Amino acid sequence: MPATREALKHELLSLVAAFNSGDSSPPDFPEIVSAIDTLKALSPIPDPVNHLPSVAGSWTSLYASFGVGHSKGKSHQDDSTLSLQTFKAFPDIPIRVNDIVQEIGIVPNTYNNVVFFETITGSCRGIIIIHGTYEPDAEDPKRFRVIFNGAELRGLNDLDDAALRQALGLPDDYALKRDFKPAKLYSDVVYLDETTRINIGGMGGVYVLERRLDPAISL
Repeated sequence: MPATREALKHELLSLVAAFNSGDSSPPDFPEIVSAIDTLKALSPIPDPVNHLPSVAGSWTSLYASFGVGHSKGKSHQDDSTLSLQTFKAFPDIPIRVNDIVQEIGIVPNTYNNVVFFETITGSCRGIIIIHGTYEPDAEDPKRFRVIFNGAELRGLNDLDDAALRQALGLPDDYALKRDFKPAKLYSDVVYLDETTRINIGGMGGVYVLERRLDPAISL
């Protein structure tokens, strides 16, 4: 089984790499879904809730699809808005998403999403941190109950708060850390090994993630 699992994982990651490079044709979307469906049955850690140290840490999203009706067949790199990425905590300002990182802590039970973005003109780069917490589901060994409750903007490349506000067209006194009405969701970790994790969210999102070697950004 390990050899079969590794071969299937290699196939999935190859499809995702081609997808993100723009070399994929439309049929690759169902091929990725099919590969995920096959691989999740072979997860070496079938009960992630009971193996929190294996889930915890910083993970880069290699692939993110948000269902048939939204972003079908797209990589995580996409044009978006601050509002869409922050549960409407920030205004509807156009941005370009360049990367998504998910960071999970054990003590405290942190569940943060970190979105790397740039302005549409490319004049500045920053990150969005969606702050959240989680509780393992008592009845489902794959499920994490997640509550997101706030969003934060930070500049990159020594961009200070004033310059970030200016680049985004925000008022000089605009708070860059804002709470929002708690969003209660869940995330099923359907595949987990030392370096790869596959999540399926309660709203239909599918994520293929790779463990990062760099220090955590938000923990």
